[in-house]
Amino acid sequence: MAEEKAEDKTAEIKRRQTLLFEAFGHDGMYGGKYFASVVDAEQKMGAVFNETYHGSRILTDCFLDFFGQTLLEQIELNNAKGWPQVEANYATCVLMYLTIFRSVRASDVAASNAYPMQGYIIQRSIKDQTFILCAAANNMADFGTLFGWKGLPEDKPWTEDDNQKAIKNRRTIENQIREKIIGSKSGLKPETIKLLIKVDGMFNTEAHRGLFTLFGESHKLLVEHKLDVSLASGPNKVSDPMFVNRATETNWMIHRLVPYMRRKGTPANETWNKNWKLLDDHFRWMVEGLGAIGKEIAPAYLEMIDAKFKFDAGTHYSEPTGPTP
Repeated sequence: MAEEKAEDKTAEIKRRQTLLFEAFGHDGMYGGKYFASVVDAEQKMGAVFNETYHGSRILTDCFLDFFGQTLLEQIELNNAKGWPQVEANYATCVLMYLTIFRSVRASDVAASNAYPMQGYIIQRSIKDQTFILCAAANNMADFGTLFGWKGLPEDKPWTEDDNQKAIKNRRTIENQIREKIIGSKSGLKPETIKLLIKVDGMFNTEAHRGLFTLFGESHKLLVEHKLDVSLASGPNKVSDPMFVNRATETNWMIHRLVPYMRRKGTPANETWNKNWKLLDDHFRWMVEGLGAIGKEIAPAYLEMIDAKFKFDAGTHYSEPTGPTP
């Protein structure tokens, strides 16, 4: 009976896929008539993007190589020595870095395949994740507060009400951290805060409704009367730099935090220290370059990095306990 049901299911799958091919097959491919050309265009446009922003491509590749090296070496060290037990949230912290690595790579893949503004949307999440790590590294809050579970039951399953409380708690601490890093409680210059808040809000404009993409395409069609609308995104002198500049900034924030991933007792490695400093200097040089061409956000960003991300190759993980009352 079970075998007959399996055969029937296989036959049904084949029948349905045959119907799809009859409707959408072209040159031996599903979706080959219209969608295949989109994939080809994505590869071509991605190559143009990476060539245009070659310096950014080089820095991103080197940063991700260093980031990945540090992650893998820490995981291997912990697997060999045992994950720390006293520092109860260390494993969670390392996995936060892993999540950020994958998010950065996903954003990068989107941008390198014709969709920088969709990569820009992911940058918003990367920024939020990085702010939480920054809060932990600066001892702004403990992990229970950062994840919203402080004060909730630890000895029994959560109710739906508990889940909603955790969500509310996370939103509260996220807003508080944002205020401390770039907002009214940051201690940064008023003009710096204004610029950082403006740039931060721009993430939402694209993330919530894709408005930068929509308005850009609308301008080309309705104002410039360019009728060659493509399914794949093409080079854009406005939105492409938006992605590149924001990615450089968020990647630098992450790079400043990479040393915090390492547990105390991590073997000394002068080459690692040297490479961390090399990348850090290059990120600074890139952002200073934006200032040299008149981008107001550059000095604001430099002030924020130097005030809120004051970490270096000598930084190691310590369990955050939150500020003393």
